Amino acid sequence: MMFARSAARVQARPPSDKPQRGPGLGRYAAVLAMGLGLAGLAAGPCAAGALSISIDTSALAGANGRLDFTLLDGDFTANNSVTIANLTTNGVPSTAAPTTTIDDSAVLGQFLWDFTVGTLVTFDLSFTTDFAGGAPDRLTLNLLDAGTNLTLVDTELDFLSDPVPAQDALLLVDLANGGQVQVAKRTDPPTQVTEVPEAGTAALAALALLALVMTSKSRRAQPRAV
Repeated sequence: MMFARSAARVQARPPSDKPQRGPGLGRYAAVLAMGLGLAGLAAGPCAAGALSISIDTSALAGANGRLDFTLLDGDFTANNSVTIANLTTNGVPSTAAPTTTIDDSAVLGQFLWDFTVGTLVTFDLSFTTDFAGGAPDRLTLNLLDAGTNLTLVDTELDFLSDPVPAQDALLLVDLANGGQVQVAKRTDPPTQVTEVPEAGTAALAALALLALVMTSKSRRAQPRAV
């Protein structure tokens, strides 16, 4: 009989007004943010960067040009590489250059590409950013005259006294701290260089931010127990 009364009390207990919480959007967002963080850690000690570059070469159209991608070792350790992909011009040749990777294993890595200058040059860069201390490895891009090997463009990116020097560069990337990028802003003749982060990198950052916002909103929406 005592068992029956106890059961009756349990059955008579009014249902709680407190809403039951399921997994919900907030928990999913938290898991997503954690997964993105773990994905970053899984990349290991070899940090990497990526970007797309476009160069307006209208002022030089018709010239015989040479793009000089040079990777110089600054930390005296063979630890970085740069890949140049989808290198094209609307001048000549009309086909993309082959994807090329240069590294600092021989102190200097270099890729030269001769072309007849049109109005636009575009390419994608991906690179590692390992840094052993001292001066970081440095990628420089110059636009040269293919016949004389002298610069076609004067720029403000002159660092002749740096441990890893550069002169009249259109683009500099110091391979440390995720990649420190500088593009020429003052050029003669006018040669506009535009840097665009790779879509995949930007999308990953946006996804991580969305996950954090969703988590924050979910926490604010949770009712307090009375």
